[in-house]
Amino acid sequence: MTTNGISSPPIILHGNNFDQNRGCQALRLTTQMILDRFLPDVPRLHANIFRNDDPQFHHTEPDPKSAGLHWEIRDRFHPLVSLWGVKLVRAAMFGWFPPLRIHRELPKCRCVLALGGDNLSFDYGLFAALLFFSPFAKAVKLNVPSVIWGASIGPFRQKPVWEKKFAHVLRQVDLITVREPLTQAYLAELGIERNVRMVSDPAFILPTEHTELPKPLERALTSGAVGLNIAPLMTRYSGQSPQQWLAAAVEMVTNVVRRMAMPAVLIPHVMMSPNIFPSNDDFLFMQELRNALEPAVRERVVLYDAREHTCKQIKGVISRLRLFASCRLHAAIAGLSTNVPTFSIGYSVKSRGINRDLFGREDWGAHFSELMGQRLADRLVHLLGEEDKVRAHLANVIPGYAEKAWLNGMYLREMLDRREGKS
Repeated sequence: MTTNGISSPPIILHGNNFDQNRGCQALRLTTQMILDRFLPDVPRLHANIFRNDDPQFHHTEPDPKSAGLHWEIRDRFHPLVSLWGVKLVRAAMFGWFPPLRIHRELPKCRCVLALGGDNLSFDYGLFAALLFFSPFAKAVKLNVPSVIWGASIGPFRQKPVWEKKFAHVLRQVDLITVREPLTQAYLAELGIERNVRMVSDPAFILPTEHTELPKPLERALTSGAVGLNIAPLMTRYSGQSPQQWLAAAVEMVTNVVRRMAMPAVLIPHVMMSPNIFPSNDDFLFMQELRNALEPAVRERVVLYDAREHTCKQIKGVISRLRLFASCRLHAAIAGLSTNVPTFSIGYSVKSRGINRDLFGREDWGAHFSELMGQRLADRLVHLLGEEDKVRAHLANVIPGYAEKAWLNGMYLREMLDRREGKS
């Protein structure tokens, strides 16, 4: 395969989904940076479940070493999606990993690399976990080099039969780099240690890019603002209806604005195509949220329209906040990596683990169920009181912590050298 004059079997980057999710885009761009350093002559085949048709992938932030895009189904409304879904349900019923089109490319690749940071979990349901595990189960059978990259994994305890199947695959992949200690501890419980290495999330090395902003947003940032990423995905974990979660979010934001003598900026980080998951679109949700605020509160709240901005530009906005609270992990990482005191509104192990890694404790994060009503405002008032200490701590630890992101590439190259008899 030849890409821009480079002739080499590609690395398959699997499961990173869409640039519309700026966390996925941040992982893609920083992974490309790491691969450019450690494997500069190897092209990348970008493999997703759905077609990545975000223009940012093709025009604004393309991969110059792309060997193309590969997807299983175009979108959720494709005529064949029902048949595709039946095959997936059948595989789950019989305890199989579903067959995927990407399996055909495995014998032709240098290795397959799982690029989604939390896809190997039940955060998105059993079916999603099967889709993301499937290429690695197949790679193990074919003896194709396989890497799970900068990941949070599991836990799978609620489905012991699948936990056993997943653990069997995880023991056999060549390399697992994990981004936080809770995943490392869980894998150790399963007896998976030989192939595990600790790193930091690649997004910690994402560059910051500043761009011209609308005047209301610029004024808010200049005067010192609290940023809020309140995402619609919480309905998936709370058992609430979308209307109930919206009402809870309105109450949380109202209390933050009333308690803090600064403007608030609503910061979306995931903006989804209508053909994929529009119910998981931060911008649309926060637009509805802002409109539902009473007028006296709404006039102190700015909605950042980030739909045309890249993850680097959104990071530029986040870097100018006085403090930040975020549901989306990679929005939180944008804050932490630029020394902004950041509170993680958590729903899984990933934010807990990264906070424990950075601070040695979990003071600046909590499960979203613990933050309803005035409790998020309480935690942010506390964080503001510790602002100088937190900024100083982050300024001290982030350079070394971010440097560990490059270890992903070092461990990958070492593994490939061993597999290819070069060491």
